[in-house]
Amino acid sequence: MTALLRACRSHRPSQVQTSVLTWGWQSALSCGSFGPLGSHGASFQQVRCAGKRSRTGRLQHFRFGMDKAKGKRYYRFHKIVGKWNWRKYTERFIAPRSVENRQRFMPTPSPTYTQALHSHSWKWRLPRGLAEATTPDQVLEEWVKFRHKQPKKMYHFFQVLKRLADVGGCDPTDWRLKLVIRRLAPYYRRVLNLPRLAKYFAELKIFSEMESLSRFLYPMLPRYTSQQLCLTAHAFGVARLQDKRILLEVARLLEPRLAEVSPTDLVRLVQAFSNTEVCHYTFLTRISAQVQVRVQQASEGSAPVGATPTFQHLVEIAEGFATLKLQDYSYLELCSYQTAHLLREGRWGPTPPTLAALCSACSQLKVTDIRLFESVLKHVSQHWYDYPASAMAEIGSAVAPAVPKPMKSDFVKEAYKHMFSVIKADCDMLSLRDIARAARFMAEVQHKQRQAAPGVEQALSTQLIALRNETQECFDVGRVVEVFAYRRPEDSSLFSCLCRHMHRHLAMFEPVDFVRFSRGLSKTTYRDDRVVNALSKWAAKRAAEFSIFDWERFTVALAALGADARRVEKMRQLAPETPPALLEKSTATQERIQSACV
Repeated sequence: MTALLRACRSHRPSQVQTSVLTWGWQSALSCGSFGPLGSHGASFQQVRCAGKRSRTGRLQHFRFGMDKAKGKRYYRFHKIVGKWNWRKYTERFIAPRSVENRQRFMPTPSPTYTQALHSHSWKWRLPRGLAEATTPDQVLEEWVKFRHKQPKKMYHFFQVLKRLADVGGCDPTDWRLKLVIRRLAPYYRRVLNLPRLAKYFAELKIFSEMESLSRFLYPMLPRYTSQQLCLTAHAFGVARLQDKRILLEVARLLEPRLAEVSPTDLVRLVQAFSNTEVCHYTFLTRISAQVQVRVQQASEGSAPVGATPTFQHLVEIAEGFATLKLQDYSYLELCSYQTAHLLREGRWGPTPPTLAALCSACSQLKVTDIRLFESVLKHVSQHWYDYPASAMAEIGSAVAPAVPKPMKSDFVKEAYKHMFSVIKADCDMLSLRDIARAARFMAEVQHKQRQAAPGVEQALSTQLIALRNETQECFDVGRVVEVFAYRRPEDSSLFSCLCRHMHRHLAMFEPVDFVRFSRGLSKTTYRDDRVVNALSKWAAKRAAEFSIFDWERFTVALAALGADARRVEKMRQLAPETPPALLEKSTATQERIQSACV
């Protein structure tokens, strides 16, 4: 063995194809000097001829060789490739120098013009693809196609979000949309136009990101312009997120600068406060005063260009006030005068939907403006062919409780005749909310004049049954049941449909709705134990909201619907307690009555 090693050292390494020891034991084996090597032959193959300091004999090659793993031999420096072993593998790797190994990789060849053009082409192919996309899937697929291209600028994210909002939005849980948001989220602090980004998030219903974005909005609000402040409030109004800190800060910053706010932004401010149900009456009253000043300036001919609100703007502000229950009589009087003047002069502005919305706002605020209602009814009787059935139903439900009886006024009778004819003819175009308004209108008129709406009941009930599977729209189902219970008590299919709608409205019911629905259904021949169970269960949860009188009427109606005696007794035990002041007052009244009788 010593002679063999001397022979190996005397041999020049440059003339050896494999390792020296491999050559040595192979030659010795051919001469018959060695016996069988067994498994040590593969280990001998990994030994290098040079010293441990040379490049061909690095310490790593002596330290690491073959090892066993899962019953097979594999090469330590390499990942597992294939299913075979490394028993006959010959190491030919020469480890580079340490300094050379740590240098940064710099490609030596430079790209050609065509290659560089293709590499940068995504910068105009992505915007073009987003502009050509007409569906949310096309927009998201166009972004995914170029998702690996870096670095993307901020306007690329704004382009894809804007296009998604323009084509109608997408599912907020889509993984492709989450990919866009995940790449954008680390750069919220660097976004200059955060209100615009918040608006896109609101339109796409990404509410969780709006909450994350709000902490970056707080310190930036004092630096924003009036338009950006209005856009911030508008974004939270569209999303219906009640962030009182942001809205109150926007109101504080805009209050001294209302004169420079455009009419559209004034409407957006009112709608933002109404959608989020933030009752900042001081700020809303200042907006109302600002609008009245601008209308006065327009009537005098001294209004700045673009500062005068349109009739549509006036009506939208009135709707916001009605939602927040803000009775601003001066503003409503302004709207009434403007409506009467524009209708009398035949000028541009009032449309059937806006007139219906204005009448509905006055009705919600309990403002009985007979002059406004009569001017609208006169216009309806003259131009009934321009009014859709939905506008007729909304106007009728708002106007009928306030105007005189039809038999005492000829023009009111004529207007009602045209309105019912339009509703009956176009009943198949009514939604559930429109049907509820038409039913209230019909009930109010028939209460004053029995034969005022022939055939309307049948048309409305047919449309209600046709909308049996509608699950999105909310309407006053308790009032509808009460109206039809006295007119079509034997129509089981109609009340089955209304009971189906009732289950998805129970979470929004008020005490008066529980009483109306149960009392109206008890007047019919339709019975359903599931309805009794649901009504009693939800009413028991909210028993504290009922008055004593309403709870008594509700339990009587449940008994009439077929509830068992045990359930009725349990519901009566849940009756709210009589307030002490009311109890003392009733006791004093009874004593006074008894003393008077004596």
